[in-house]
Amino acid sequence: MFGFSDKSFFNRLITLLIVLLAGFILSIAIYMFIVFVQSGFDMARFSGQSALAIQEVDMMRILQILTSLFIFILPPFFMTYLFRDNLQKYLSLNLPKPMQVVFAILSLVVAIPLINFLVNWNEGMHLPAFLNDIETWMRTSEDAAAKVTEKLLSGTAWIDLISNLVIIALMAGIGEELFFRGLLQRMFTDLIKGNKDVVSKKRLAWSKHAAIWVIAFIFSAIHLQFYGFIPRMLLGVWFGYLLLWTGSIWIPIIAHFTNNALSTIFSFAENRGLLSVNPDIIGVKETSWYCFISILLLACCVVFFKKSQKESDKQVLQIQTHRMKE
Repeated sequence: MFGFSDKSFFNRLITLLIVLLAGFILSIAIYMFIVFVQSGFDMARFSGQSALAIQEVDMMRILQILTSLFIFILPPFFMTYLFRDNLQKYLSLNLPKPMQVVFAILSLVVAIPLINFLVNWNEGMHLPAFLNDIETWMRTSEDAAAKVTEKLLSGTAWIDLISNLVIIALMAGIGEELFFRGLLQRMFTDLIKGNKDVVSKKRLAWSKHAAIWVIAFIFSAIHLQFYGFIPRMLLGVWFGYLLLWTGSIWIPIIAHFTNNALSTIFSFAENRGLLSVNPDIIGVKETSWYCFISILLLACCVVFFKKSQKESDKQVLQIQTHRMKE
């Protein structure tokens, strides 16, 4: 029988789906209530405004806030509470080291040329002729998602920048990393390694790597932007390994925030006419050689994080040895 004392993957997954459905319904209900208030509690006016409200930037932002809160940020905490897991341990909420924060930010800055190259390459991909209908649907979905993003980032006032940094960078960074890396990556790691309390180091390591790639795939697919699928998936892989190497969810959150914040700031600067060069072309065509510099600098970041991981593992082992002697 289903129960929260049973922490199997199936029980967690069914519970999560119920929680997400409840979060979706709640976010839509609150959103519609806000529209109803704006219509002056007039049902006739509300019927006319409800369909048009979503096209307004302010209402789009409100909906983004609600979905981030009720679908991404709160469910991981609610799930750990329901199944009586240790919150800090299960979601990896322990604080990171200062240099890990610095390298997390730097890794996304130096990755700009490589990301641009991958985005440009992915956008140029075409499906075989017999899949033309699917490709048309994918292009339509991509264009629709791009229009929403462009509208959100179209402002030129400083309040637009601040709002977008909070909603697109901060809330999305916290919510998506807590949900995908903090919760789902942990769930899939446990699923792949099995329910045994003690497993071999090789199986445990393999389960962690496999979970990172599976969740990165889901992370990219759920955005429904197929012509940015590969670079977004690889970003998800990077965020997953940042969690693995540091043991702190705050590091992928900071990296995710940095990635989204850079895009937000670049778009704002472009809207204000402050940029003479489009940042999206860095690493593309004539500047594609910048990608080699990106890869080299990212390799340096990997070396740092791997070294940091070894030092942390060594400290944990020393603490455990000391406790055993006591």
